[in-house]
Amino acid sequence: MANEIKLPRLGQGMEAGTITKWLKSPGDTVEKGEPLFEIDTDKVTQEVESDYAGVLLKITLESGEARSEE
Repeated sequence: MANEIKLPRLGQGMEAGTITKWLKSPGDTVEKGEPLFEIDTDKVTQEVESDYAGVLLKITLESGEARSEE
């Protein structure tokens, strides 16, 4: 079963974030707690860890793309 990774809320004032770098590629094995990508907000740049263990199937938000928190 596939799990969708959502943009995490990194602070109370965060409205949007930009993926600055993917640390994994499609097809890579990912462990729970392993860094998956870096995100940049107006206040911080931070690595985001995976909530799931498995295989990264696809990337739908490329590096440099911004997305509002959902």
